[in-house]
Amino acid sequence: MGIGHDDIFTAYDELGMDLPIKIIKNTWSQGFTDHGWGNGYVRIAEGHKYYGKTYDDIPVNVHGGLTFGDHVMDSNKWSDGYWVGFDTAHYGDNSDTWTIDAVSDETIHLFNEIYGLS
Repeated sequence: MGIGHDDIFTAYDELGMDLPIKIIKNTWSQGFTDHGWGNGYVRIAEGHKYYGKTYDDIPVNVHGGLTFGDHVMDSNKWSDGYWVGFDTAHYGDNSDTWTIDAVSDETIHLFNEIYGLS
């Protein structure tokens, strides 16, 4: 159960809204350690029970646990809101396992968990 990639992109495009998910390529640790392709983030809507909570207090099952939670305002790369996310720079992570598709799938999984769709 849950909502898939195409469903999310289509729904938000039709509504003329910014997507509530974001994946970002990991460039900060290249050469430093092995890691996956990137990180995944989900924007939590104002009024949602997890909005503004510390990421440690959000009970989701996502790779490596949540490692980010913050309000983002006035950014060229992010839409305004409260975002939480995970990374693929844990021990044992690598680009063979954590491809762009795997990061995207895990981000959709996180979206579904936060919004009770899984």
